[in-house]
Amino acid sequence: MKYKIGLEIHTQLTEAGTKLFCDCDSNYRKYETNTNICPVCLGLPGALPVPRRNPLKLALLVSKSFDCQIPEYMVFTRKHYFYPDLPKNYQITQYEKAGGIPVCLKGILKYFDPDHLTWKNVTLRRMNIEEDPGKTEYSEGNIILSEYAYLDYNRSGVPLLEVVTEPEIPTPRDARKAVEYLLLTMEYIGAINPRLEGSFRVDANVSVEEGERVEVKNIGSTLDLEKALKYEIFRQSKIVEEGGKIKRETRHWDSIRGVTKPLRSKEMEEEYLYFPDPDIPAIKTEQLLKEAMSNNFITPETIMNRITMYGVSQRIAWSLITVKPAAELFLESVRIGSDPKITARILAIDYKGLLKKSGKNIYEKSNWPNKQVLKLLSSLVSSKSYTYDELKYNILSKLLDNNYMDLVLPEKVEPTNLIISVINEEKKAVEDFISGKKEALDYLVGKVLKKAKGKAIDPKTIRKMIEMALAKH
Repeated sequence: MKYKIGLEIHTQLTEAGTKLFCDCDSNYRKYETNTNICPVCLGLPGALPVPRRNPLKLALLVSKSFDCQIPEYMVFTRKHYFYPDLPKNYQITQYEKAGGIPVCLKGILKYFDPDHLTWKNVTLRRMNIEEDPGKTEYSEGNIILSEYAYLDYNRSGVPLLEVVTEPEIPTPRDARKAVEYLLLTMEYIGAINPRLEGSFRVDANVSVEEGERVEVKNIGSTLDLEKALKYEIFRQSKIVEEGGKIKRETRHWDSIRGVTKPLRSKEMEEEYLYFPDPDIPAIKTEQLLKEAMSNNFITPETIMNRITMYGVSQRIAWSLITVKPAAELFLESVRIGSDPKITARILAIDYKGLLKKSGKNIYEKSNWPNKQVLKLLSSLVSSKSYTYDELKYNILSKLLDNNYMDLVLPEKVEPTNLIISVINEEKKAVEDFISGKKEALDYLVGKVLKKAKGKAIDPKTIRKMIEMALAKH
């Protein structure tokens, strides 16, 4: 059954430094409850909002990176609705109607599909910058069971960039990949840290043929976005197939049970009573955009193109750019003479895997080796002093716990005598291998590596040498 998917992606500008209309911190997570606040955050009578330049410049930079039509002026509007964590009873936002002008009128969200190694496009309807509301926390964890709620206004006023797509995203998987690429781009230009809790939320709009549009609200991860869309398409399709009708509503994604649940009937746009905010004059965009573009402006697509120019495959290049410190380190290392293909393989596959396995943060720059060490390691392989497997198994793991500049390379060893010794000692394993038990070979390889006592030795070479030796038995 045919369906339509459109997204409203709410991304906090966590790196803006200030809230949108005051000087309180944009990264509110480190503060005690209700301490990162001021009269503007709380919407107190007489407190006037004054737009801060940095959030506006970051919003313009994001708009520019997706080829948006940026208007000459931006005009803030008031969106009226009641909720306890919205102290003014309206949200200051932007809108392309009712006299408002958003920061982006139309654009193209170009994103990479790593499953098919291709670039895809989805049309952006608009981007608008707005203030985030506060946060409601319930005493028992949810609104139904709780006797009371806590209100924390530390988040109130944090700059939020809402990115609205046209309903033309082909699959739930594409929706996930589009959001991931948007967040990656915003991270590269210094607008967001997408790994901070609550730094982005997605409202997914989906409708099947002959049905009304249903909104799934506040999805907090890209994986859950894909799951929620798959479930909602299944739910709506089943209703239509059984002769029922889809009603226009807002639903909630229950990530524990893997289902969507009714939340409320869907509001119509007229109910929000949009009109331009009389306290905020129209803001000219030209000078702000010039200031924003004066910084180093680079997108993941640009970096990926640079990496593939060195002969690195798209798949490995994509693995590199999804971790910004790794991509930056690759380019720095190649500039000083590191072998591009060897360096890319180290960073994108093996060292990245070691960091994950050890539980270390792959997004923390200090957990990666420096460019001089990478140049040394790549030269060991390119000069054939070591095979790549010797590097992988005997050297890379030592980088996790050593000072990179004090790295002592393991002594190489001639494996022939070790192999002979193991074959003579492990007669039962030798007999098992000859009788067809392939797992015995892994045991014999392990014994040779143990005898090498950490000296540089290539497991693949050892495996082949043992097989050749036992073929004569």
